Amino acid sequence: MSQSPLTADRNLGRPSREFVLDTDIGTDVDDLLALSMIFGSPELDVVGVTTVYGDVELRARIVAATYHAAGLTPPPIAAGNAETQSGRPVWWPGHEGSTIADLDDHVFDSALSAIDLLAASATVVAIGPLTNAAAVTRQPGHRVSQVVIMGGDFRREIVEHNIKCDIDAARSLFAAGVPVLAVGLEQTERVRLGSDVLARIGAAGPLGAMVAAEMTRFWAFAEQDYNVPHDPIAVLTLARPDLFEIAAGTVTVTPEGRTFFEPDPDGLHSIVTDMDVDAVGTAIVDRILAAADASTETASIDTTVGPRASASTPT
Repeated sequence: MSQSPLTADRNLGRPSREFVLDTDIGTDVDDLLALSMIFGSPELDVVGVTTVYGDVELRARIVAATYHAAGLTPPPIAAGNAETQSGRPVWWPGHEGSTIADLDDHVFDSALSAIDLLAASATVVAIGPLTNAAAVTRQPGHRVSQVVIMGGDFRREIVEHNIKCDIDAARSLFAAGVPVLAVGLEQTERVRLGSDVLARIGAAGPLGAMVAAEMTRFWAFAEQDYNVPHDPIAVLTLARPDLFEIAAGTVTVTPEGRTFFEPDPDGLHSIVTDMDVDAVGTAIVDRILAAADASTETASIDTTVGPRASASTPT
C-alpha cells in the first residue's frame, strides 16, 4: 500500500518516503540488507528498483529473487547503466548472486528503461555508483527533486567506493542543481552488525536465510566477521530522520574523487553529521527481522514479472 509522501525540505534534507531505489546489489551485501530493511519499514514505499554498474541484468534478477524470498510482489525492476560515465573499468569480484539458487528463474521487464523509471520519481535513493543518478538529472523533464545517496567521506581522508567507481558521475550529480542528501563513510562505519545479528537473521524465514547466506559469503570475501550497513543507514534517513543530525551546504567532488562539504544554511546539498548509533543499528536489524519473519508465511507468492532477460557479460 502506498504511503503518503513527506514534503521535501531542502535545508533539513528530509526527502519523500516514496522513491525509486538505484542499487548495485550483489557485490557488498549491504544493498541486500537495505532492500530487506525497506520490506520491514511500513513508512517506506518503493515504486521501482533500478540497477547500476557491471552486470546490471544479473543484479536485476537478484532484486527479483529478493522480493520472491520475501513473498512480495515487486514494483517495476529495470536494468540501468552497465558502464561508467567516466569510462573507468567496472570492478567485478565475481561472487555476485553465487549463493542464490535458481537465480535464472527470477525475471524482470528487460524492455523497461531505468532512466525513465528514475525520471518519473520525485525522490531517488542511490546506494551504488552514481552513473544512473547523474544520468537522470540530465533527462529533459525529469521529476527528481531529491536524491539520497550513500557516498563520500567527509573526513577528506579517502575516496569512498561509490564515488570512486564513477567520479565523473559523482561530480555531475552534485553540479546538477538537484538537492542531494549524502551519508558518508565517516558516519556509516560507526555501525557494525556481527555474528549475533547474523544468527538472528538466519533463523528468520526464507528471506532471512537468503540474507544470512549472502552475509556469510561476503564476510569470507572481505575476510571479516561483521558487516557495516552503509546502504541501510542511508535508506533509514527517510524512515527515521529523527535519528540523524543533518547539515545543509555545498558538496564538491575533486577530480580525484575526494568529497568536500562547505556548510551553508541555504545550500542545495546536505550531509549527515551525526546520528544515534545504537538506535540506528537497532532500527536496521529490527526492520530486517520483521521482513524476514513475515516471509515465513508469504514466500510462496509468485512474484515473476515480465519476459526473461539474459545476463550481460561484465566488463
